[in-house]
Amino acid sequence: MKLYFDTSVLIAALLQQHPQHASAYRHLHSVKVKECEGWITTHGLAELYSTLSALPLKPRLFPADANRIIQHSILPLFTLVSLTTEHYLHALQLTVESNLPSGAIYDALHLIGARDANCDTLLTFNLRHFQTLAPKDPLITQP
Repeated sequence: MKLYFDTSVLIAALLQQHPQHASAYRHLHSVKVKECEGWITTHGLAELYSTLSALPLKPRLFPADANRIIQHSILPLFTLVSLTTEHYLHALQLTVESNLPSGAIYDALHLIGARDANCDTLLTFNLRHFQTLAPKDPLITQP
């Protein structure tokens, strides 16, 4: 099974103090033990770094900490979907057709990447955001 991980699920899986850690980590663990394949986009990788290095944690995660987490806990396990100009244009079209402003484009990039990689499931804790983009899409699931 090919699982696409939205940033919200990766953050929860990586941080034990996160309230949704247990449900997210279960999926990350299934990738670690090779029960499933883990997928993210190049955009998702950048978004993960941005989020990890900006979270108001105590102790704070510095950029080098965020990079170390990504290098050790994500890159060895996940397949990256490299987004192309066509992916970005498709995501833009999807958000415009849905009449969605601002950050919806970033969720659209995750959705387009997951579809392009033929993933079976897109895991997200932002279920409502994704369902606004793609109502009744069976790909979109909350852990």
